[in-house]
Amino acid sequence: MVKQEEPPIVERIARFVARPASDDFDRLAVDAFAYQYRTIPPYRRLCRSRGATPRSVHRWQDVPAVPAGAFAGLALHAAPPREVFRSSGTTGGPRSVHYHPFPDLYRRVIDASFPAFCLPEGGRPPMLSLIPSRRQLPDSSLAFMVDHVLRRYGGSGSLTAFGDGGVDAAAATAWCRRRIAEGRPVFVLATAFALLQWLDELAAQDVTLALPPATTIFETGGFKGRSREIGRGELLDRIARRLQVPAARVVREYGMTELTSQLYSRVLQGGDPDLLVGPPWLAARVLEPASLEPAAPGEAGLIAIFDLANVGSAVHLLTGDLGIAEAGGIRLLGRAAGAELRGCSLTVEELLDDATP
Repeated sequence: MVKQEEPPIVERIARFVARPASDDFDRLAVDAFAYQYRTIPPYRRLCRSRGATPRSVHRWQDVPAVPAGAFAGLALHAAPPREVFRSSGTTGGPRSVHYHPFPDLYRRVIDASFPAFCLPEGGRPPMLSLIPSRRQLPDSSLAFMVDHVLRRYGGSGSLTAFGDGGVDAAAATAWCRRRIAEGRPVFVLATAFALLQWLDELAAQDVTLALPPATTIFETGGFKGRSREIGRGELLDRIARRLQVPAARVVREYGMTELTSQLYSRVLQGGDPDLLVGPPWLAARVLEPASLEPAAPGEAGLIAIFDLANVGSAVHLLTGDLGIAEAGGIRLLGRAAGAELRGCSLTVEELLDDATP
């Protein structure tokens, strides 16, 4: 099979991901915008309506942002897709679909960010995943990521403990007991909801697992659309009580179907456990929900993310999540309410209207 040649802008971004000093972020951002302006017709029409063209845009902040909700109604891709990712649908609305043309770039992003944030000590620890595999969920971007992580960074004996009914708590617990007997630190990959399922089962059986020191937990996903929800502080307390893993070893990850890159907490480097930080090819800011102008310092607003690795779909993404910008990162506050998404909704309507002949 002949390997598909990537556009020059994709190769430049891949080099920047591997070596951030190889290019200038703003120059790459403007060139990525010009590429999407040429190759994604509905986005080009939206940009023209805003007076944003490759001649007039000179900074990443001036690139029109695409609301994540647009992925539920439009096929936004700059080249033929080679992977198709769908959101979980837990929020009850239409599922977002990310038609991804450059999955090799996605893998490079994982390799350049996951070890730095999650495995700073190096090594290949045995990994326990409470996230469905690609075989179980072939259209999940999270499953794509975790599958790559397990193959590239998981040590011998790694396991996926997820079945038709959700987390296989018995298998996860038995696996952990074997690692405890061996004295081997482990790495657990889970959504917040999957962790809660497992912790509930441990509590129901009054089981405590004293996982070995230096064990790390990767936690993502929150509780969007779930019938059960607890605060993150309580979740961390329960992890500490039932798994004997302190909050300082729980890495928080923020990602979404519509993005290629992720933000992480720098907790393993002594950072704030709830402050999310992006890699060098990603920039994040907070916008006032109604006007979509930059929020005042310390004010809550919608999180907007400029992800160079999203060059195949929408480099500037307006999320449906609220946050506060702080020195060095973003503090996530949760999902925005309908009224707070009015600016997003209007932009989605523009895109959908522009997409019709």
